[in-house]
Amino acid sequence: MSLSVETMSKGDFAAFIGVSAGRVSQYINEGKIYGDALHGEGRSARIRPHVARAQLQKTLEPSQRLGSNGAAARAATLVAEKAAPTVAPNPPPSPAAAPTLNLVPDPVDELAQERLKQQRITTARLQREEALELGRYMLTDAARREMGRAVTEAFKVMDQAIQEMAKTMAAQFGVPQRDAAHALFKVFREVRGKAAARFRDAAGDLPEQIVDDQSIEDEQP
Repeated sequence: MSLSVETMSKGDFAAFIGVSAGRVSQYINEGKIYGDALHGEGRSARIRPHVARAQLQKTLEPSQRLGSNGAAARAATLVAEKAAPTVAPNPPPSPAAAPTLNLVPDPVDELAQERLKQQRITTARLQREEALELGRYMLTDAARREMGRAVTEAFKVMDQAIQEMAKTMAAQFGVPQRDAAHALFKVFREVRGKAAARFRDAAGDLPEQIVDDQSIEDEQP
């Protein structure tokens, strides 16, 4: 089945065949979509849907090949409906009244656009789940824990270093090691308190979610 559009984005082609945009990128990297099926290069490359679909029918394993029914066919219908303009028939002008312009929206076209929107949302969700499984994303709570653990380990190293510095100062300047350690720890506690406050503020400012530039580029038409 071909579409009335010549090219489409990776996100729209993913909706067309019923997979995530990340899977489409994988097909391109593996050479299963190639040559005439691509228009442009790199992340901005667009896809000629009828050529790419024919290539996938040949390059995919039998168990992975695209069926003519199901999600792919429904997605293709939605994209085609969106691409083709809907023209409402105009009734012949009545001699008794002036012609009027029909501004009532076409419910069929609105339904097709809503279905395509839902398909894009589903595709984006599948892409995020796939990226999370591959380790591309990190949960904010996990990032806060890792930050706290790293700071704690750094402070432990500093405590040990202060003991060694106090020993060196006691030997070099002839002061009791206990007095040297007390003075050093007093200064370090003040510095550590200020640093800990900055780290807490930085961790609290972390958003629950971040904008992923790669996902935005894949989803743009």
